Amino acid sequence: MAAVAGVALIGSSACSPSEGAGDGSSETTGNSPSDEALASVKPCEMLSSETLKSFGLEVPGEPKDQLPWAPGCYYSGEPVSVRMEKNTRETVSSSEEKSVWVEFERLEVNGRTGARAINQGTTKARLCNVMFDAGQGLIQVQARENQLPDDVDECQEALKIAKKIEPNVPEPA
Repeated sequence: MAAVAGVALIGSSACSPSEGAGDGSSETTGNSPSDEALASVKPCEMLSSETLKSFGLEVPGEPKDQLPWAPGCYYSGEPVSVRMEKNTRETVSSSEEKSVWVEFERLEVNGRTGARAINQGTTKARLCNVMFDAGQGLIQVQARENQLPDDVDECQEALKIAKKIEPNVPEPA
């Protein structure tokens, strides 16, 4: 399952939110144009501990450092486990062009350009990605249903979490 999750999301990192922390509001700092707007966004701090727990997620999250341009954070939980990632090299439009998706459906996340996507290798893994444009990149939430019976809509869970994150990250550049 870990290999499947690794295929579905590229990379991860960050910190863990502290009890009572804010929802991770971000400011823009000046670096290279591709990651400038998302520089201050830390995947493990995009939501408060209280908000994470309301989704059945265990805190603190576990930073995942696989690719430097796509840091993320993993949370165990019930009924789903979640990975949240910022990606400074992709947008929803550029992601749509990739051949890894068996399903890619455009949607809005609180008015922002977004998508629901399922990787070719994860259709039986009950795993779904929801992404939306932020800064000059995107935020991606991957939800995976942990156990049978298959009675949780992991795409709806990912979308609910994405809607909570959206106000806390920079507007698309």
